[in-house]
Amino acid sequence: MTRWLLISLCACFLALPTYALASNDHPKLYLEVYHFEEEPTELPQEICWHPWPLTSPVDLPCYAPRVQGHLYYLPLHIGDLNLPTCPYTSGYLCGGYGGYKSVWFGVSQSAPTGHPLVFMSWNACPGFLKGPSAAGEPAACLASTTAICHSEHDHEGYLVYLNTNSDAGAAYFNLGNNADLGEYKVYSCSSLVDEGTAIGGGAQVGGSQTMTCGLMPVQELTWGELKALYR
Repeated sequence: MTRWLLISLCACFLALPTYALASNDHPKLYLEVYHFEEEPTELPQEICWHPWPLTSPVDLPCYAPRVQGHLYYLPLHIGDLNLPTCPYTSGYLCGGYGGYKSVWFGVSQSAPTGHPLVFMSWNACPGFLKGPSAAGEPAACLASTTAICHSEHDHEGYLVYLNTNSDAGAAYFNLGNNADLGEYKVYSCSSLVDEGTAIGGGAQVGGSQTMTCGLMPVQELTWGELKALYR
């Protein structure tokens, strides 16, 4: 009962009917991780916007060293969306296009050799609003667009954790089912659930890196083109 109520709320939250029979074929969910000595006065751009073009041969930043007192920001990255991204706001015009309007998922943490980090919050990025969470965050996270269709460059939101102790052991953050809905899914710009949604990779804080970071699609670039990506 709770599951279907929340799905209904999500649909009302998006307020878009389903007309087109098109979606993303195999979108993948990834976690990125960044750490800060103190809360940034302004949210760094990379938290809510993936700074590298889709053709950049760069690993996702899924590992960070563990430092006592540091804050860890874990954006949700949605990769492998169909291209081109739908340029319209109405779902019935998005047939044949890619992109997304919402994602629901959960995050679990394990620290096999020490203490876990303390969960602080799940936050929607600009252009998104948080949805309901009966089971509580981070076990049940949801956010949906307030307007346009979004591409792989746009992060739906980010989780914040605090490292409260001097433990150097690794903490692992794994994506999985939204505890309310019993699944993790991308909701396409055509107002359809992407049934092919898969987990691409999680994140690791501390310890010797054992987690493999997901790769973006690779294209050979000249040295000048690579330097231009970071200007």
